[in-house]
Amino acid sequence: MFTKALIGRFVRDSENTAAPAVRTAYGKLAGMAGLAANIVLFLLKLLAGIFSGSVAIIADAFNNLSDAGSSVVTLVGFRLAGSPPDEEHPFGHGRVEYLSALTVAALIMLAGVELAGSAIDKILEPASSAFSWTTVGILMIAILVKLWMARLNRYIGGRIRSDTLIAAATDSRNDVICTTVVLVSSIFTHLTSIQIDGYVGVLVSLFVIWSGFSVLKETLSPLLGEAPDPELVEQIRQIVLENEGVVGIHDLIVHNYGPGRCIVSLHAEVPAHGDILHSHELIDAVERRLVRELNITACIHMDPVDTQDEQVRELRVLTETILGDIDPALSLHDFRLVRGEQRMNVIFDVVVPFGYAKADLQAEIERRLQNVDKRLFVVLTVEHSFT
Repeated sequence: MFTKALIGRFVRDSENTAAPAVRTAYGKLAGMAGLAANIVLFLLKLLAGIFSGSVAIIADAFNNLSDAGSSVVTLVGFRLAGSPPDEEHPFGHGRVEYLSALTVAALIMLAGVELAGSAIDKILEPASSAFSWTTVGILMIAILVKLWMARLNRYIGGRIRSDTLIAAATDSRNDVICTTVVLVSSIFTHLTSIQIDGYVGVLVSLFVIWSGFSVLKETLSPLLGEAPDPELVEQIRQIVLENEGVVGIHDLIVHNYGPGRCIVSLHAEVPAHGDILHSHELIDAVERRLVRELNITACIHMDPVDTQDEQVRELRVLTETILGDIDPALSLHDFRLVRGEQRMNVIFDVVVPFGYAKADLQAEIERRLQNVDKRLFVVLTVEHSFT
């Protein structure tokens, strides 16, 4: 309820999450909330750690300080990502969000390394820690605040599909685990007089480092060029194929320039014997619809397909059956037939999975086609799907 109230107060037109201005407003809200909460938690935990002499609590406090730095990174990242395109960056600045997420991941790992150093010092030079229920109360408040922050960042990150905020949610979850472990450690030491503060600090630090590495690995994927979201691909297919004048699509490529900033290129198959002006108007309408409904800039190439030649249709069905028998993962497009007196060239493209290693694919298809008609020869182009 409190989260939705904040969104209603600070984010205008909050349902229009595809709009860059709305995304920026969501990012600023999450960044400001995180900055304020982490600074307060840092001060409270630092005081509790100093008065109790607990290295684990002090280390946890500085972990919150690094989280405040992460919130600043989130704020700056969303502000830069929301900048309009310019001459040097005609596709906008959306990928700054990915760089922000990388920075957050690095800060998480740095906090883990610093925590490990403090914990090892405490193991080598153990010292008793003072216990107070005030400290316990501060840690419990910190756990509740961090639970809310994890929920806020994950909720907003899911709504606007932001890797930066998902990383921040992971960091907040880590803080909940770390602070809970520190709290349990303090109570255990108070009840048993067994000093486990340093050992607990080491375990917590390893968990923080591992979490940071996980965030780093997930954030690198879109920067390296990951496959597009299957849901987005299916939405694009449905919008294009809903039109009666489009008989198929292939070579769909989604170029990602940051969350909510995509450029799509694809080939739309249209009847070769249809009115070319009508087909062109249809494709223009499809491109405008993709912009309107998915906020996607599209470049669609028309491929004429012979839909009236019975022999071509029969050969295509036969070739698709052969491909399915060889490997169900294979598919074809751009199928056409060039006739001659002594031979007929069957020309098409085959889409194969990554790592597909069948070297004699063309010869195998040609052999099976020639079992039907000796005049058939295959001209094959092998390619991979980008979706």
